[in-house]
Amino acid sequence: MTPAAKIGLFMLVGLIILGVFIVKIQDIPIGERGERIVVKARFPSVAGIDRKADVRIAGVRVGKVTDIRLVGGEAVLTLSLDPDVQLHQGASVRVSSLGMLGDKFVQVLPGPPGAPPLAPGTELHGTAPPTFDEVLKAATDIGADVKQVTLALRESIGGQQGADKLNEIIGNIQELTASLKVLIRNNQGNIDATTANFRDFSAEMKEQLPLIAEKLNRLADSLQGVVGDNREDLHASLANIRDISERLKTSADNINAISTKIASGQGSIGKLVNDDTTVDNFNKTLNSIESGVETLKDTVGRYERYRLDMLVAAESLPSVNESRSTIGFDLWTNDKRFFRLQYVDSPFGRTKTSNETVTTTYGDGHTETYTRESTKTDFRNTFNAQIGYRLLPETFIRAGLFESEGGAAIDQQVEVAGHPVVLSLAAFDFNRNEAGSPHLRLEGRVFLNQNMFLSAGWDDPTYSKHSSFLVGAGLTWTDEDMKYLLGLAGKGF
Repeated sequence: MTPAAKIGLFMLVGLIILGVFIVKIQDIPIGERGERIVVKARFPSVAGIDRKADVRIAGVRVGKVTDIRLVGGEAVLTLSLDPDVQLHQGASVRVSSLGMLGDKFVQVLPGPPGAPPLAPGTELHGTAPPTFDEVLKAATDIGADVKQVTLALRESIGGQQGADKLNEIIGNIQELTASLKVLIRNNQGNIDATTANFRDFSAEMKEQLPLIAEKLNRLADSLQGVVGDNREDLHASLANIRDISERLKTSADNINAISTKIASGQGSIGKLVNDDTTVDNFNKTLNSIESGVETLKDTVGRYERYRLDMLVAAESLPSVNESRSTIGFDLWTNDKRFFRLQYVDSPFGRTKTSNETVTTTYGDGHTETYTRESTKTDFRNTFNAQIGYRLLPETFIRAGLFESEGGAAIDQQVEVAGHPVVLSLAAFDFNRNEAGSPHLRLEGRVFLNQNMFLSAGWDDPTYSKHSSFLVGAGLTWTDEDMKYLLGLAGKGF
């Protein structure tokens, strides 16, 4: 076996070990565990939710978000749930977070236990919590309402107009007292009758009071016995009541002191209530904060749109007893454009042919000249540096360096038996003198899941010296997968 084949075999074994490591840490479902429940959920907004986000029921993690798409102005999430999860009619979803500043996750309410099971293909409708901008707007509206109330009170009480209103209120009170005097005078007879009734009632109470007093004495004797039996508990209760009353008195004094300062315009709240300038400055500050939040949100959102896809792959070329390995990444700046940078351990070197003129001088003085052709093969490490563009939703084109030579390629994504498949045709190294034709490569990749794929195809079919079918495997993951993987590793340590 050649050194290149040994290196390729070593890389393939390393990829298999790395794949097992990722499957174990990332909890990728395989076999019986792969029979997961897939549910669609539609949200008006899923701010803070990304792929790989947790799905929880009653706080317990039962799955994750595998896909997020924008459909009709709303976000449609694909939820992958554990096989033992049971959803019933009436189930719903919502976006929640672990505490005020914790990570966001999708909360599933499975529905009433006695309801029929949820029909396959049913799309759940979810709700999202209010955003920070909505809370800030509500606070601004409340501040505006408070300002209007204070202005209304100031206009009603202040100035000559306020004094006239107070005089009017005092006049109304005087009229009310005069009316009461007339009412009492006109109903003097009724008042006398009521007084006589009270007199009769007091006389009756005079007769009944001794009986009531006797009953109260007997009750007091009973209470005295109860108190005697529970004297220690009663003392403890009275001490607690005394302590509570002292605390209430202290709190009341503090509240009176605070309200007095506010009424006199002392402190920030007092100035806010009594000074229009402070209110205006406060509103300006809130507007500045809102503008800063919008700017920060736009800046952060611009970088959140970038995505990094990483790849490690190895291929075997049995027909020529060689192998090829690749490692690198794709940087997506938006949904239509990406930049690819990869290191490639190319199985074939670069062959160069040159002509050398040789002159030989013999002993008798004559010379002979002839041209000698030399061939040299340079074995080197190569690179892929390409820019890609999405022509159609499932069609991409690439151009740039392919194994350090100029070229272009086209990729087509299809789905076969429920698995994503990527078909690629690449052409590069158009100036090969020894082959007389560019290097062509036809390759297909079948993704077993979101991260693992198998590859097969034909490499360099027009050059018989290098032509070979290829088979291989690889791993690919996004920056979100890496964050999820590092988070699990961090919890493990």
